[in-house]
Amino acid sequence: MDNLNLNNLLFDPNSFFEEKSRNDVDLKYPVLILLVVAVIAMVSSFLAMNQLRGLLPSEMSSYISTTAILFGVIWGLIWVFLIWVIVAGILYSISYVFESKGSFKRTLEFVGYGFVPKIFSSLINVFVTYKLTPSIDFSLQDPQLIAESTTQMFSNNPLYYTSQIVGILCLLLSAYIWVFALLHARNMSIKNATLAVGIPVGLYVVYLLYLFLFTSGSI
Repeated sequence: MDNLNLNNLLFDPNSFFEEKSRNDVDLKYPVLILLVVAVIAMVSSFLAMNQLRGLLPSEMSSYISTTAILFGVIWGLIWVFLIWVIVAGILYSISYVFESKGSFKRTLEFVGYGFVPKIFSSLINVFVTYKLTPSIDFSLQDPQLIAESTTQMFSNNPLYYTSQIVGILCLLLSAYIWVFALLHARNMSIKNATLAVGIPVGLYVVYLLYLFLFTSGSI
């Protein structure tokens, strides 16, 4: 029986994907995983925009309409699935350098499982956003001053730092899963799969650390 063994996926992805590779391609569980991530993203977007509308002066809150909130929620759904396809496409393309063999559909399936850690980091982000948004000072009126004040407030808050660290750790766990996903989806050696995943993820982690340490950017 084909099922989703989260314990094997997180702690023994090699055996997890080895077992999955014996079956036909099935996108059911990857789609379900991405749907969970998307729902969390939509909830986060809705809560943030709804809180902002309540905090803004009446003349400014009118700009955050129900349509704008709905657009943000829908975009959250589309963006999550777009990221899935982009990540799978990048890893699939890089694996060509190592003369690997395997379909894109299988790669898409296996890469989808690697987003399970994103569920945890997304939940943390929802909590942090919900807790910190009410602290934004809109009395400054000037949008640039509001942005600078918000950046300063977030960067000085331990909750913000915690969420960023958790995000990076979850990304590294996803990368660990993707190594074995690519190994079995594209019939690669562990060394080549590690290189194929490690190069793009490593560059992205460096970029995130730069934002985190030097620009107080959001991860």
